[in-house]
Amino acid sequence: AHPTRRRRRALALAAALAVALAAGDAGAIYKWVDESGRMHFAQELHQVPPAHRAQAEANAAKGSAGASRIQTYSPPPPASRAPRAAGSAPASASSLVVHRIRVERAGTMMRVNVRINGSVTAPFYIDTGASDVAIPRKVVEQAGVDLAGARTGVYSTANGMIEVPLVTLDSVELGGARAEQVPAAVSDAMEIGLLGLSFFNRFQYSIDPASGIVTLTENGLEQQGHIRGGRSAAQWRAEFAQLADRRVAIEAEIERTPSSHTREHERLQQLLGEVERQYALLEGEADDAKVPFAWRD
Repeated sequence: AHPTRRRRRALALAAALAVALAAGDAGAIYKWVDESGRMHFAQELHQVPPAHRAQAEANAAKGSAGASRIQTYSPPPPASRAPRAAGSAPASASSLVVHRIRVERAGTMMRVNVRINGSVTAPFYIDTGASDVAIPRKVVEQAGVDLAGARTGVYSTANGMIEVPLVTLDSVELGGARAEQVPAAVSDAMEIGLLGLSFFNRFQYSIDPASGIVTLTENGLEQQGHIRGGRSAAQWRAEFAQLADRRVAIEAEIERTPSSHTREHERLQQLLGEVERQYALLEGEADDAKVPFAWRD
């Protein structure tokens, strides 16, 4: 195929997976433009300067009604934000670590080089609308991640339902910004990954299109316990809910299938057993991340 057509096809597949990964997210990204014309994004309203909160809330309301897409220089898609516990104070400005990273424009998108597991560097598009990082299979394999027996996620795209392996990356580094234990979806179709919320949840981020700089400020939400294993409470609940929905659908199919259809019952029981296996894997992930049981409903 012609290189341009290949790139377009890869981008279309990436966009489809981005929409799929964004499904089920709750909350909003607060966006505002400061006096210098710089765009800023935050996951908590208290992180927005008081003078810009009305603008940020209006943009969040508009964004929550729109479709998810790969992050561009236009308003961002909806995304989950971690709640701040009542009475807890945000981290002081003096204690926050700030990282400034140069990005490369790829059309209207932003491309960055990301280091995975401290060993492999690969290009990714910034996409704060995706709940998890999406990573090409070849990059996962180069990073030495074992996919045997991995948990899977089922997503609806324009091309139908897809099932992809889900892994937890030891580390993801963008410039000097580092996140550990980062959930990721593995794609066979993508050539360039998507850097999603399972990385960005740890930061308040802003973009200066003129200079091509992304600024990441560590938000302290992980240290405060509002982010566990790269996911907010809403995102963890969505992970458990997806498996619960799969189990309910299989059980309903078992009920509808005549008892005389032995082979079909055997197939459905195998599917049910696989869902239970994945429940156990997800519980293990949640235990490792010290996820509260209230987040697993």
